[in-house]
Parts: sequence; structure tokens; C-alpha cells
Amino acid sequence: MFEPTSIFGQVIFNLLIVLTPIFFYQLIFSKFNNNRLTQIISGIIFGCASILSMAFPVVSSNFGNGFLWDLRWIPFVICVLYMGYVPGAVSAILLVAFRFFLGGMTASINTLFDAIILFILFSILRKKYHQFKMINKYLMNIVFSVITFSVICISLWIYFSYLHKLASFYSLGFDLFFQMGLSYLVGIMVFTYFTENMINRIKIMEQIHRAEKLNIVSELAASIAHEVRNPLTVVRGFIQLAKNEVDNTIQGYMNTAIRELDRAEKIISDYLNFAKPKLDVKKEEVNISCSINEMILLMQSYANLKGIQLNNHIDQNLFIEADDLKFKQALLNLIKNAIEATEQGHVDVDASYSEKKGHIIVNVTDTGMGMTKEQLQKLGKPYYTTKSEGTGLGLMVTFRLIEAIGGTLTFDSKLNQGTKATICIKGYKKEATNIHYIDNDSIA
Repeated sequence: MFEPTSIFGQVIFNLLIVLTPIFFYQLIFSKFNNNRLTQIISGIIFGCASILSMAFPVVSSNFGNGFLWDLRWIPFVICVLYMGYVPGAVSAILLVAFRFFLGGMTASINTLFDAIILFILFSILRKKYHQFKMINKYLMNIVFSVITFSVICISLWIYFSYLHKLASFYSLGFDLFFQMGLSYLVGIMVFTYFTENMINRIKIMEQIHRAEKLNIVSELAASIAHEVRNPLTVVRGFIQLAKNEVDNTIQGYMNTAIRELDRAEKIISDYLNFAKPKLDVKKEEVNISCSINEMILLMQSYANLKGIQLNNHIDQNLFIEADDLKFKQALLNLIKNAIEATEQGHVDVDASYSEKKGHIIVNVTDTGMGMTKEQLQKLGKPYYTTKSEGTGLGLMVTFRLIEAIGGTLTFDSKLNQGTKATICIKGYKKEATNIHYIDNDSIA
């Protein structure tokens, strides 16, 4: 049994300290990057973990009164990788400030430079890191551990060199550096494991809540939509017949009533589309390049009416195994939303094949007002819409259609910088064939 004062006990204690941010996962990850306040709080939590690690260091070696080392950089690295630049910067400020508080100008300046180097390095690697699958992330963590520990060792070498005590540095021994390196590897691995699991758990919880809401909407739609739709159709028909028998003023009122009935009809149709317990999707080989061009041609007049330029760049001979009608309906909704969101400017539709992922990527990009992160998180939820007269059902149906054909729909947007909707669906690209494509550039 290990004594608490043994090296093993001290390392375990330090590991437990640097893992403390995990206990605040509900505060951190459930509102992940939701707003600036959450980012700052996240940075403070990770920074405090680094401070506690320095406050209770591991004492080893026979150098003077004992060589002190800790795992302060583990929370910092995880914070930059998972939380972003702002929390990482806050964590770094706290870490460096506490090191200056402890005293020792040379060691403190060393820590400052280490923080800057690691912050820049992991900020660059962060975006690429999150594109990897889980197993690749663990492999990357080995590389990150080596990088972090190498920076620490180089920093220590510079520190001892400045003090003209390189002999003391070399006398620390291989065992000590092995313990330090292994501790960093284990710490980053464990931190990543718990962090990824908690993020996935929160995503699953959000999906469950969303599914419950969608189920409620489906039940409501199925129970009332048909009953309401039939009388509306009858009322519209009689108004249409009677309006020719009245004066122009009354006809204007009747036309308004007909328009509102048509809008109600559209809402009910959206409910009925969404309320189907299972979207029956037939599997067939679809030339998605032709389908996209057809939808662009269909929406060209609508874009011209709105004064919006509709551009496209579609790779030829892209194919998927899906229901062509469902895909067209979903794409049509996205293009229409993009045009309506753009007051002036252009809407771009592009499609390409990613050989690395084996997927076809379709992007619909507008130059509209864009959305905040809070608005992005609510997209596809029942009754949520950014339109003044919208219901939110159209995008809900779109999400469900893309999901039914085996694809994913994601949005990327920044306020005042436009929005990009991305469909990612498994597909393939064939060699050039004699397929006729509609040249949209020739359309007047």
C-alpha cells in the first residue's frame, strides 16, 4: 500500500486536482461556448485547476530540498483544445499570474513563454483535432503529450542553463523525467476520455429532449391536421365562388381571407409532412448533380424576383442512393430560406465529392444577416423561426428529410456575415458520361 507522501501518491493527488474541471461539466459543457460569460467562467475553472496543481506539487529527487514539479499544463491544454481561445487565454492568465505570485522571476518568465508557445500551438491544432474520430483523437493525444512535455523539458533546460546549473539538471535522472512524461500522458488521456464522454452524453440528452418535443408535435399534428384541413378547403371554395358577386371593396377583403386560408393550408401541410410516423424513402441511384441543377433552375425566377443573384458550382456525376423527391424537397427548402434571408447580395449553391470521407457535400450559402450562436442552437426546434411570419416547421421537416435519406444537416453562421447550410450524405462520383446538364449561366 502506498503512503500519501510517496511519489505515486503525490502524482495521483495532482492528477485528481487537474481533473477537477470535469465536476463542473454541467456548467461548462451544457452551455458550451454559448456566450462570453460561460467562456470566462470555463477559463477560470480550468485556471484554478492549474493553480491548485502548482499549490500542491510533487516533490521528488535529491536536488536541494527536493525538485518540485506539477501537472499544471494538463488543464490548460485541454481548455484550449475543447473550450476555445477565450477560455484558454483566461486559464493562461491565471496560471502565469499565480506563478509570478509564487516568486522567482526567471521561472515565472519561463512559465509565461511556455504558456504563449503552447497556446499558439494548440490553438492552431484545435480545429484539425476536432475533425478526427475518437480513436485518432487518442493517438493525437500521445503526440500532444510529447509536445507538451518537450516544451516543459526545453524550458527547464533553459532555466538551469541560465542559472549555470546544467549539471544539476542532468543529475535529475531518467526516472524523474519518465515519471513526469508518463503523468502528462495519462493525465491528458484520462481528461480527454471523460471530456468526450460528457460531451457525447450531453448531446444524447439534447437529442432525447428534441425527440420528445418532436413526438409531441407529431401527435398533435396527426390528431387535428386532417380535421382542420377539410373545413378550411370548403370555406376557401365558397369564398372563391362568392367574391365575384360582391363589389371591389368586399372582394379585397375576400382575397385577403383566401390568402390567409392558403397560409393556414400550408402550415397544416407542413404539420402533415412532419407528423408521418415514418418517412417512406425509396432507395434508388440518384444523379445528385442533375437534381441540384433542377432545383436551382426552379428557384432562379424566385431569386430574380427578390433581386438576389443565385450562383452555383456543381461537380458533375455525383450520385447517392436515396429518394430523389425527398432530397429535392429538402434542398428546395434550404435554397428558399437562403433567398428569403438575403436582402441584397447572392446565394451560392455548391456540391463536391470528398474522397477522404466518401461523402458528397452540398453547401447553400447566403449573404444575409446571419445568426447568433444562441439562434443556431435552436434551429430545427418546434415553433422556432427567425422569420416574422414563419412557423419553424419547414426547417423541422427539412432536418427530418435529410435524416431519412441517411444524411446530416448542419449550419454555420455569424451575425451580419451570412449563413451556410451543409448537407453531408454518403455518395460517390462516377466517370464522365453523356449526361445532359442544364447550363444555368445561359438562363436570362
